[in-house]
Amino acid sequence: MRYVDMGRGFAFACLATGMVLFARPAVADEMAAGFAQASPNAHWGGFYVGGELGWSSAEFDWDYKNANYFNTLGPAVLGSDFDQDADGVIGGGLAGYSYQSGPWVFGIEGSLATADLKDEGPSPFFPAIDTYTSEVDWLATVTGRVGYAWDRWLVFGKAGYAGADVELTLNDATSQVRANTDTWANGWTVGAGADYMVGDGIAVGLAYDFIDLSIDNETVSCPACGTGVGFGTPTVDGRIQVQSVMARLVFYLGP
Repeated sequence: MRYVDMGRGFAFACLATGMVLFARPAVADEMAAGFAQASPNAHWGGFYVGGELGWSSAEFDWDYKNANYFNTLGPAVLGSDFDQDADGVIGGGLAGYSYQSGPWVFGIEGSLATADLKDEGPSPFFPAIDTYTSEVDWLATVTGRVGYAWDRWLVFGKAGYAGADVELTLNDATSQVRANTDTWANGWTVGAGADYMVGDGIAVGLAYDFIDLSIDNETVSCPACGTGVGFGTPTVDGRIQVQSVMARLVFYLGP
């Protein structure tokens, strides 16, 4: 499954690039001649689309809000906090619009990426029989962007909204009791990067993104968790932080 997710990220980035090639039939010719044609003072205004591919890491910090099947032994609560970490490939597409005034570039950018961020490990409370799995597979952002351009370079910072599909699975292998939630987590993001115009409207670059997400009072569905002392359906708070570094291929389409 891990290799399927990695391939999915790469395929998504390729699809985004392919859509641009379809939309601009002359872009292949531009790329061939672009290195010679790039303006010493590139223009960054207007619409742009592109693809990204790179590496990411995630930290999952979970907190049980109640005594439940997975953190109690009889009437005793064994603990509430547990953490997991993951890293893997991330890739996707982006689109945006920029306005340039002198060397300053202002705009808005949206992105959608698929990631290979999954960690499965033993429970800190019942490590011999329980396993916990945390996963992020889709992330979306909408950000404002401010940049400074000179020659063929554009350096930029960005900040705004982030969201992700987050899944938590708790499994008791001995009793075959399983709890699961798959929810959309909301939060914020900041990032920075640089693009270099290699041809007429064609840029390559590198970007770093930090995403902070939260989940509040989420019920982890568990039909077999029962009720009463030593039982109960888990409720959790979660904080998920994702960092990524991705290479960019961007097509600046103009006004």
